[in-house]
Amino acid sequence: MNPSDSIIAHTSCERVRQQPAQLLHLHNGMVIALSPHALACYRNRAALDDPLGNGLLSFTGLAEGVSIRFEQDACVTTHTAGYVGLVDGKALLIAPFKVRLYPNNHDGLRGLNCLAELELPSIDVL
Repeated sequence: MNPSDSIIAHTSCERVRQQPAQLLHLHNGMVIALSPHALACYRNRAALDDPLGNGLLSFTGLAEGVSIRFEQDACVTTHTAGYVGLVDGKALLIAPFKVRLYPNNHDGLRGLNCLAELELPSIDVL
């Protein structure tokens, strides 16, 4: 756990439906799942195992030609507050109502060239 991170409590690497996934466990209990071709938000960790998908809050597939690279079943290199750096140089920004994936830090800081956007229920960032 990164003690200075007000949003992400911890991360874990798992396989979900035979795909590598890195899970961002938020302080409020929700989980953001990153996989090579999608982003998803779940009510909690147990919801990932629900075959009916009852705890799935939102989902977005990545456009053709866009993917998140994993190395040894992990894709996250760093996270602080709402910023998540990925192995392939992409940046994920977590805001109170959205998660946005950018091709790099520069574009993420300027809000340019968003690759994917995931809707979130309101999250308490304090």
